[in-house]
Amino acid sequence: MTDPSESNITNNMKCPVTDRTDVIDDCYITIEFGYGSDKDMMTYNFNTVHDSVGKVVLEAIQSMMPKGRSVDDFGRDTIAENFDEHWWDKLSDEQRADYKKQWGIE
Repeated sequence: MTDPSESNITNNMKCPVTDRTDVIDDCYITIEFGYGSDKDMMTYNFNTVHDSVGKVVLEAIQSMMPKGRSVDDFGRDTIAENFDEHWWDKLSDEQRADYKKQWGIE
């Protein structure tokens, strides 16, 4: 059986939840259940889902949280952690070449 979490590679970036095709690299959702849950040790990977799916999941989690808590307490701004306005200047020539190759501009 093929891994449905990888299906978007062959489906032209079609959201596996909504079947929307206007998906670029919008959102990835992983839910892991631990030992003792009735979903004992199950992991669900919804890779490359539409942005709207991720937002609905966050809204559902937020609706269950006590007053004063926020899903934002669990978020990380990985762009701010890894990039600043000088990030390109800090790369080696090899790293720049790798990015250009990945982006299809070299």
